[in-house]
Amino acid sequence: MIKKNEVAHYEEITAFIEAQLKSNFLIKKKSDISLYWKSGELTSKIKELISEHPQKCACLQAFSRNTPPLNLDIFGVVTDGKKFEIVIIEVKLRENVGLAEWSQLLGYCVVSDAKFGLLVNIDAGASSRLSNILVSEIDASKVIRIKANGKEAVHFLGLMQWNTVTKNFEYSNLGQVWSISALSEMLIGQFP
Repeated sequence: MIKKNEVAHYEEITAFIEAQLKSNFLIKKKSDISLYWKSGELTSKIKELISEHPQKCACLQAFSRNTPPLNLDIFGVVTDGKKFEIVIIEVKLRENVGLAEWSQLLGYCVVSDAKFGLLVNIDAGASSRLSNILVSEIDASKVIRIKANGKEAVHFLGLMQWNTVTKNFEYSNLGQVWSISALSEMLIGQFP
């Protein structure tokens, strides 16, 4: 049997997360929040979203002008048409993921100013070293920084495992964003 590469799992992972988030948004009566997903170079894909959904995504104009190019596995734009949040999903197909993959995700979040980042390993979890760090160091998954303009930026990260048999997440309880429900609650809090 030929094993699929990580890119082949993007669609099912995205569809699952979208269904869960939309369901939770409806339960919380947040039907005005829309979700859009893209893969690839962030700036050009944001411009595509603005062109495809001008009513909901025009609020991304300044972001698209000021964000450096980044190639991302998957990113989601969550917006009510007035403000937005970016969710970056870094997908791996490794025996385990460690500090290198975690650092990559954090770097993407810092450079893009994305508040939320998920590291998803397919059919596997984290190295014992990364697990120990995420259990003992809360700062490793909730990063607060002061930007050059003096404003504070906060990044919340989490680590999950995608099960290709059940087509569901297995939660590691690692990081601030330890489940899709936790992500839903955090996103809903951004759109009071």
